[in-house]
Amino acid sequence: MAYSSSSNITPPPPLFPKLSGENYDVFLSFRGEDTRYSFTSHLHAALTRLKVRTYIDYELQRGDEISPALLKAIEEAKVAVVVFSQNYASSRWCLDELVKIMDCKRSKGQIVVPIFYHIEPTHVRNQTGSYADSFAQHDRRLMGSNPNKVLSWRFALSEAANLSGWDCLVTRMESELVERIAMDVLQKLDSINNGGIESRIATYKQMAQAKLEKCLRSGNLSDMEDLTETLQELANLKLDKALRTDDDRDWEELDVTNQRILQLKQQKFIRSPCNPKAMEDYTATQRQIAQINAERENRRRGLYRGI
Repeated sequence: MAYSSSSNITPPPPLFPKLSGENYDVFLSFRGEDTRYSFTSHLHAALTRLKVRTYIDYELQRGDEISPALLKAIEEAKVAVVVFSQNYASSRWCLDELVKIMDCKRSKGQIVVPIFYHIEPTHVRNQTGSYADSFAQHDRRLMGSNPNKVLSWRFALSEAANLSGWDCLVTRMESELVERIAMDVLQKLDSINNGGIESRIATYKQMAQAKLEKCLRSGNLSDMEDLTETLQELANLKLDKALRTDDDRDWEELDVTNQRILQLKQQKFIRSPCNPKAMEDYTATQRQIAQINAERENRRRGLYRGI
């Protein structure tokens, strides 16, 4: 969120640059007329806030065939989120997208997350209700000229509807559902990338505990420096998690680790008073922690979300 024009405060620089590039982590498939300006736009905003590269197609006019760029976006995505709505099956474009998505699931292991937006999953799975009406129109339009395409659409719908997903009719608060889905997608991406951030945090916690015990036994400066480096890696992971979630508990855990790092660097400076680099390192860490705390406060006040 940008600063208001009445504010004279200069926003701080982002801790990390915005994500760039043409590769996407998540592909959103949806029927534009049903959810473009409601559920899907809110989900896209939530994923963007979590720094998840998400492809969303805002084209209002489409041709008969999926563009190569769209196919490429589907193929490169690690997760495909499919928003099944009342009129999803009425769009040949959406059905072709779904066929491609399910093909990528089988051939590339792409994760598919179905969302049933005010539609019974059985209607999607068995092509009943509004989906039966849509396929009646497809049959009339194609008039038997391409029965294999219709069968591929039906198979893709049945296959996708059998996957574990989200039912909007179960959760009343849509805003809560959007946040839960976004966090679920983020966790799935984390599980794909390097075993997941939670797993990496747990690993570094164990390493730090072992090095702390060694440091307490030996009292050596080198062991203290080794512990500090491990805690710094742990702090970087916790910062990444806090920036994604904006959860107070994650920020508080990060602060505990940062304060421990600061204490260790202060002890190093006290033990090496003639070492100017020790003092510079300590003051630099103070500035970094102050910047992180300022970012946390700005996010809490809604002043700046540029990361």
